[in-house]
Amino acid sequence: MPFLSPKRKISDAENKLRVLCCLDALGMATQEQLWPFVARLELMEYIPFCLFLDELKNDGAVAVGGHALEGVLYLTEAGKQQLALFENRLLSAEKERIAASARTYRDQLHERRQMRAAYESSADGLFRASLTVREGDVPTLFLRITTADQTLVEKAVKGFSATVAQLLGQLYTLPFESAQEDIPAPLTQEAAIACASPTQPQLCAFGGREHAAVACVEEGGVRYTILLLLPTAREAWGWAKAADASAHALASCLTAALVDA
Repeated sequence: MPFLSPKRKISDAENKLRVLCCLDALGMATQEQLWPFVARLELMEYIPFCLFLDELKNDGAVAVGGHALEGVLYLTEAGKQQLALFENRLLSAEKERIAASARTYRDQLHERRQMRAAYESSADGLFRASLTVREGDVPTLFLRITTADQTLVEKAVKGFSATVAQLLGQLYTLPFESAQEDIPAPLTQEAAIACASPTQPQLCAFGGREHAAVACVEEGGVRYTILLLLPTAREAWGWAKAADASAHALASCLTAALVDA
């Protein structure tokens, strides 16, 4: 009679690390999107998954997005630190299986989004590219990159689908408050993007119902022109002012995400 080794007992701490690892591999996902991924890998049952996820949210390791990311889960800095410190408790084969499956599953999630990454012509010796995400009739994100660094632009275009979750997470989690002062008259998308410059953010409206912030941030010879969809004009203007105030730090974060793609 063959010897059957007992099934390895998985601790609650390890199961929570599994949830963190899955969410980290996907970048961000709703609970309804995360569960099928966990189930496909046969990592745990549904009820324990819900309990572990709730504990991670209560502990501050996982946060829930707002605005255009309403209901979307992502790792906080505390969650990233927790995973970095304790991920050696996960089997290497398991981490590799999660990472490999995440690539395919991410592509399936992205199919619902309209994503476009394109090079733009330039006559001034600089390199440009535009990255766009749409989930409806208006863009959720438009990001234009202008730089003398050709490699950065090439990486941004080729790796856009892999970094879009991280980019949206960084932008929508930027701390800001809705504007209380008078806000400027909104422009069209084309005019707002054209008029935005460092220290001169703009407000954009789509049909008078949906609004977007437009900010221009620079760091290390790289300029990013960012259009981000927000629920109201006051929230959009508040985000634009916050982005302008943290211009160098925000630009550095965007560059880091694109370089690591």
